[in-house]
Formats: sequence, C-alpha cells, structure tokens
Amino acid sequence: MLRYSPRPHRWLLALLAFACAAVSSFASLRSAEAVPSFARKYNTSCLTCHTIYPALNPFGEAFRRDGYRFPSQNGSLDSDAEKADGIALGQEEYKKTFPDSVWPDKIAKDVPLSAMMNGSVAANLPKSDAKSGAGNTFTWAGLSGEFHLFAAGAFDDKVTYFAQLTVPDDGSIEIETAYVLWNDVVGPRHAVNLWLGRLMSPQINSFGLHSSYLSDSFLPAVSVAGLYNPSGSFTLGQGHTDGVEANGILGHRVDWSIGWIASSVGSGLGMPNAEDVYAHIGVKSGGVALDGEGMYGPNAPDPAKPWAEKAITVDAFAYHGLSVIDNGTGTVEGGTAGAVAQRDTFNAVGGSMRAQWDSLILNTGIQLERHARPYAGTAATDDGMGNVTPGNADRTHATSVVQYNELDYVLFPWFVPAVRTEFTRIGIENSSPGTLLRIMPGVATLVRPNIKFVLTGDIERAANLPPTGAWSAAGGLVAPAPSTHKFEAEQLIATVAVAF
Repeated sequence: MLRYSPRPHRWLLALLAFACAAVSSFASLRSAEAVPSFARKYNTSCLTCHTIYPALNPFGEAFRRDGYRFPSQNGSLDSDAEKADGIALGQEEYKKTFPDSVWPDKIAKDVPLSAMMNGSVAANLPKSDAKSGAGNTFTWAGLSGEFHLFAAGAFDDKVTYFAQLTVPDDGSIEIETAYVLWNDVVGPRHAVNLWLGRLMSPQINSFGLHSSYLSDSFLPAVSVAGLYNPSGSFTLGQGHTDGVEANGILGHRVDWSIGWIASSVGSGLGMPNAEDVYAHIGVKSGGVALDGEGMYGPNAPDPAKPWAEKAITVDAFAYHGLSVIDNGTGTVEGGTAGAVAQRDTFNAVGGSMRAQWDSLILNTGIQLERHARPYAGTAATDDGMGNVTPGNADRTHATSVVQYNELDYVLFPWFVPAVRTEFTRIGIENSSPGTLLRIMPGVATLVRPNIKFVLTGDIERAANLPPTGAWSAAGGLVAPAPSTHKFEAEQLIATVAVAF
C-alpha cells in the first residue's frame, strides 16, 4: 500500500529545506557529457547541443555521434566552426613531405579544461523501507559529492579526444573516461570510426549514456549479476570501460557499432582475458539525421524550439560477456579462505525505441540477460576440530528481464516534467520470480544555462527478494519479506549540477 505522511505541511517544509541545501551545494547525481570545453571551442552556448544537460537535443546527439565534431554544412570541416585560438604544431606543407617530416598538428591556445561539482540530498519518507534501512529521515550525507575535471578537444579534423577525472568526497582519484576518437577512417564521411581507450560507455543504443532527464543513465543501472551474487558488478550498457569500438553512420539514417571491451571481475580475483563483445544497429526516421547532415524528415525542426522534432528511432543490440565472481565456497567458520573465482558467461539481447512528437518524447526499451553461473554456492564449514567440509558451487543458470520507459515533455527550454519507470524480473530456482517496479516522477529545470536543478520521487513495488536478499543492485529500496510483495513511496531526491 502506498504510504504518505499524515502531516503534509511538515514534508513541504522539509522539501523546501533540502531543495535549498542542494542548490547551495552545487550538487548532482550524474557525471555528464555537458562539457563547457566545447562551448569555449566553438564560442557558443551550452544550449546549442543541450536542453537540460546532460540530455542532448537532436543537434547535440549528431555532434556526439560525429565524434565531438560539428556536423558539416556544404562540405565544411570541424575546424571551420572552431572559434577558439589554436597553436600550430608544424606547417600544413609538412603533410606533403611526410615521412621525411613530422605530420603537423595543433593544440588549443587555452587549456581545454572544464569542471563540474556533484552531490545529492534525499529525504526518506516516513514508514518506508528506505527510512528503516537508513535509520533516518534526512541527513547531509552526500552533500559534498564529487568533483569532475574534463578535457575535450581535437587534434585535427579527424582525431578528437575526451577525458574525465573524478574526485569523490573520500579524496580518491579515478579516471572515468579517457579515449581518442579517430573519425572517418575509410569510406564516406562518418561511415567508419575507431574509438580507443576508456570509453564513455558501450554504444548499444543510438543515444548518449546520460540522455535521461531524471536518471543517471538512459539505460537502467540494474546490475543483474549483482542481484544473483553480491560480488557481481557488471551492469549492461554502463560506462566506463577500457576497450575499442568501431562505429559509424550509413546514409545519414542508420548507425552501427561493434565493440570489444574488458570483462568485469569481483574484488580479490584475477583479471580474466577480455571476452566482452557487442554489436548494435539503429535506424531513425524523420527529424534531424543521425549525423546532422542529411535531409530532414517530412517536418523540419523549428529554430525557436531546437529540441523539437517529429521522429522515431529504433535500436537493437546483442552482447556477449564474462563476469568473474566469488562463488562463496571459500568461507569457513572463524575465518575466510579467500575468494574463489567462478566464471559467469552471459548473453544479452535487447531493443529500444524513441518516439518524439515536437516537445513530447517517449523512450522505451527491454533487455534480456541469461547468465550461465551467477549464483553463490554453499560455504565451507569447520566443525571446530580442524575438519573442514568444502563448499559446493552452484552451477545453475539464471535469466532476467529489465524493461524501462520514460515520458518527457519540454514545456519550456528550462522546464521539463517527466516520469520514468523501470521493471526488473529475475528467475529464482524452485521459487516464484522476483519483480521490482520503480516509478520515478519528477521535474528537471535550468536555473541558468549551466546550473541544473532536478527533483524526483521514488515509488516502488516489489515481490520476492532476489537470492542476495535485497534489491539494491536494481536501485531498489523497498524490502518485502520472502514470498510477499510490498508497494510504497520511498524517497524524495533533490539534485543540482553546476558546470564551468
């Protein structure tokens, strides 16, 4: 049953309090491709490519797909659109004398860096499992969040780069993204590109990783492997992963990608050979072409509403991967014999659709994952007299389905109400399947072009806990008892992002 506070005026005051706190903290849930380095490079507003960042408008998506380069107009090059001063590293004539001279290049005159501050604050609703689990209604935890440093630019008209350094509030440093994009390798413009390094994410969809107005990522951040085994961490379609990807756009309306990236591994286990591979194809009808350079569909976009178009995009993908997990058989009473590696190979297929009618946008998709051996087995036991009984691995396979929808309406260029749903279903051996439905209504706003405020709610319905005993790997907070279901409101979350 959905539960609400009997004294709504108190929660109105609490909502205003943590909203103001979030604004003052420059907080946000998400890292993004909203990088002012590009605004400086082209001397243009962030709104050229974004609505409420990091969500991209059709031109911004084309810019991303083109390898962070401006779509060509009448044969123009990316450098023709560049406004920032650069420093030549060699003369253009050196190309004619190569290899007897070094191939020329250039660098930006100003350091191509930008930054973002991250964090979040949430209120756990009364009588919710979120409140019971946390033991509180509201704290300042997460207020300091993270600091991101971005570097983005171009070496020349075909080779670009993107990097992101993250410093969370614990003071550690992580390179989240760092890759080089070699575009237009062979054939027609945009037909074949090669991207290498720590990729933003595997491209199993035609849209950017952070294309949701309410969630951290366009695809659900559901770790199916983590639902079956706590040491599993793989999440389909999420960044950031070392590897190489070939991709391209054919005939302005078809995009494709093929990638080979590092496999995932649990803590304390050796790195396996890279086995993860994937392929994707997408087709767009109507609106702005995928590369921003082809003819418009039957309805050209309105210059006064650069986010609006009449279009439909359909995607399909296949993924094969490996996740090395701890099968739990090494644990004994009084101590631990160490993690025991278990290879869980898995396959996934899925599809999605984005349908847009002017300012109304519907995203919907489904993912099916089949894991060969995701379960933790039985632990070893010690009778206290030195007699150890080895644990037994569980070699049962498992199948899961993840489905998602998001409906957005760009009421104003700075105000987007939206609602998102995510449904996760996992098979449980000799038991009824576990299901989790999350409903996330919210609103995203721009206080200024580079300051974003988002307010979301989290309502959940769950039945049958997964084998690990919790829904946290699927983003859930509700905790029904085994073989029961529960439906309740969990949280209100306020976030803000500031980029500069």
